[in-house]
Amino acid sequence: MPRRSLRLRVGGLTLAVEAARPTGALDPPPGLEPFLTRRAGDIRLSLTADPAPAPEGDRLFDSGGVWRVHRHSGGLLYDFHVPRRRPPVYKAVVIDAGLSRGRLHFPAIEGGPEYALDYPLDELLFQHRLAREGAVEVHACGVVWRSRALVLCGRSGAGKSTTARLWRRHTRGTRILSDDRIVLRPVGRGARAWGTPWHGDGGFALPESGPLGALFFLRHGRRSEVRPLARAEAAARLLARSFPPPWDPVAMGRALETCAAVTAAVPAFDLAFRPDRSAVDAVREVVDHL
Repeated sequence: MPRRSLRLRVGGLTLAVEAARPTGALDPPPGLEPFLTRRAGDIRLSLTADPAPAPEGDRLFDSGGVWRVHRHSGGLLYDFHVPRRRPPVYKAVVIDAGLSRGRLHFPAIEGGPEYALDYPLDELLFQHRLAREGAVEVHACGVVWRSRALVLCGRSGAGKSTTARLWRRHTRGTRILSDDRIVLRPVGRGARAWGTPWHGDGGFALPESGPLGALFFLRHGRRSEVRPLARAEAAARLLARSFPPPWDPVAMGRALETCAAVTAAVPAFDLAFRPDRSAVDAVREVVDHL
């Protein structure tokens, strides 16, 4: 059913989009429904069908894919383009320097997406604002076991979705926060891990969180074994698997601080794993002795 507003909450932040009248452009795909909220927006966008504006400043970043970031009117312009489409820019967000208020331009273009926050727009806004606030989105699988979140970080192909399935199969009562994207946020002397809607092949995505108990960095191995990591190495690995905005020096600085704070708060380990129960048992044995 068409709606006039959409509020999406991830990692303790809410993105709110408001339209002047009900529109199908704010009908989220089913996978996002558990993350919908009624809370006020930390990031607030007004939706318009007006064409995307031209950038007024320098291009700060080009993803090499569909999106770019430009300076614009004291803030930023994110635009989304497909060169062979006419017009090539099919969507854009103009937002203030604080990443709190903006305008989402989403004109009706033949062959374009139907959902205004279609990937990767929603995730980009969360990544940038989270980094500004001292949190990071990480390429990782996250599980909650015995009331603690265990985050298993890895790049594409490292085995995150396989790990999530192993924990679901071999550990009763485990909650899978995500099999691809996790938000980490320092809290007091510890940290907290949040699930996200941006899941991997396994489709695991929960709008829940848990106190972070440990970090593991995944790699394939002939047998499952765990090796402790020094804080500096763990922080470097965590940053390499996170998504801070490289065009924003303030946010990049906060992301560095966040990775250092998280790895100072909890132990971190290298995990070589075989894709069987032994990978789960190796992690459980370590966690049992923390």
